[in-house]
Amino acid sequence: MITSVRLMLNKGRRLNSGSYPLVFQVIHNRRKKLLYSGYHIKEEAFDKQEEKIIASGADSAFSVADIAKMNRELRKIRSTIHTRIRHLKQTRVFYTVEDILTPCVHKNVKQQFYLLRYIDAQIERKKELKKDGMAAAYKSTRSSLAKFLNNSDIRIPAIDLRFVRRYEDFLYSTGVTSNTISYYLRNFRILYNQAIVDGCHSHNEYPFVKAQTRPEKTVKRALTRENLQSLANLMLEDVSELEFSRDLYLFSFYAQGMAFVDIVLLKKSSICNGILTYSRHKSKQLIRIAVTPQMQEIMDKYKAAGEYIFPILDKQDSSEYKLYRLALGRINRHLRRIAAMANIKVPLTTYTARHTWATLARDYGAPVSVISAGLGHTSEEMTRIYLKEFDVSLLDKVNSMVTNLS
Repeated sequence: MITSVRLMLNKGRRLNSGSYPLVFQVIHNRRKKLLYSGYHIKEEAFDKQEEKIIASGADSAFSVADIAKMNRELRKIRSTIHTRIRHLKQTRVFYTVEDILTPCVHKNVKQQFYLLRYIDAQIERKKELKKDGMAAAYKSTRSSLAKFLNNSDIRIPAIDLRFVRRYEDFLYSTGVTSNTISYYLRNFRILYNQAIVDGCHSHNEYPFVKAQTRPEKTVKRALTRENLQSLANLMLEDVSELEFSRDLYLFSFYAQGMAFVDIVLLKKSSICNGILTYSRHKSKQLIRIAVTPQMQEIMDKYKAAGEYIFPILDKQDSSEYKLYRLALGRINRHLRRIAAMANIKVPLTTYTARHTWATLARDYGAPVSVISAGLGHTSEEMTRIYLKEFDVSLLDKVNSMVTNLS
């Protein structure tokens, strides 16, 4: 069984700088897999015949010494792959392309410990584990760091307090929000910590001790029952896409504040004898819901041909995560339009349906334990914090009585 190993540019992932990831393509048993080298170079800096990096003229981004060093490292990676193949041939009758490359990925990551190259390896690792959300988070953080570094790179052991502070200042200077800055810094910190776990040694003080990684609390508000009635009664038959978004919002409310990602992933096989059973995508908590007439009406209205209850993941040419993110953005845009049409002042997003169900359940006297089970929280304390964060109505009433001087 022939196994081919080829060093090439991944033309499917062109960066804003005009460069491409340099990858090892391994084909075994008619299956192909890529191993990212961590290098990004322009087309003119790569010799396809010799499969090596070359100088690209007077404006070359790399010095002669840099090119020699990179080519040495690429030869080491190639040698690691071939050594792995020889070992598998000697010890196994059957092996896969994953068997060839998985150990090489971890070995390659430990050798590199350059920030952007390390993040690239972690992105691919998350994708292999089907953790597309984390891969997307790392990718956006990498893009931000690449802009800060002007598409150069830095060794992870050289990252210190000053570097993190300068990166934070850079983010503020670009006008992004405080919560976005916290988001990037949290991801950066997670990646740095993982590099330490993977064997990277730093002699500097821990660089994130003063970084602001805690997000600011945002105003979270629930709809009133009157708001919900206005929403349900809104005539949207002439605008089917708005009607679909409104109905999914109502389904979330009817289904105990079901999170949008869980609605997207609901399958017809999840319903048996009038009971809908699913595992929460976020907490993995198992939730059972009796299918109400309102829920059934909406499911019947949008009955899809495939395995999913709602026609959101029907396209075969995209990943589930990509389709989910596209649908989430589209439906939240629709909900803003719908809120204006229904004269609802509360900022309407898929998430407020969850808040609304929890608030009304509490107002009807449901114990925290019941609300917690309905929301799929892993602890009642989480539910208490959840309710406390977005509800100030009781405090408003108390304050009105206390400050009434008439």
